[in-house]
Amino acid sequence: MRTNIIDNWESQDEPEHLRTIRDRLLKSNKSVQLLEIFRQVLHQEEVITVDSPEEKELPLSGLVVKQQRILRVQNRIYKFIFDRSWVDLDI
Repeated sequence: MRTNIIDNWESQDEPEHLRTIRDRLLKSNKSVQLLEIFRQVLHQEEVITVDSPEEKELPLSGLVVKQQRILRVQNRIYKFIFDRSWVDLDI
């Protein structure tokens, strides 16, 4: 399962889902800020929000969820695909 879903996700992403998340982050005019917040979420598991515009935009990607002023990764697959090495490559 890991090989099919995570390791080769770009070629397996039909209909497009993961690429939509990726593109929403990378094509935003705030992409650096969004990736920095996401990096914090990955590192800390959850981040308390201060309701900045970027913290409000990041959940719209579907990558994170906001619950009671806390941002956390939406699901484990996202956490494996959009990991620290992916974030570091794109900043």
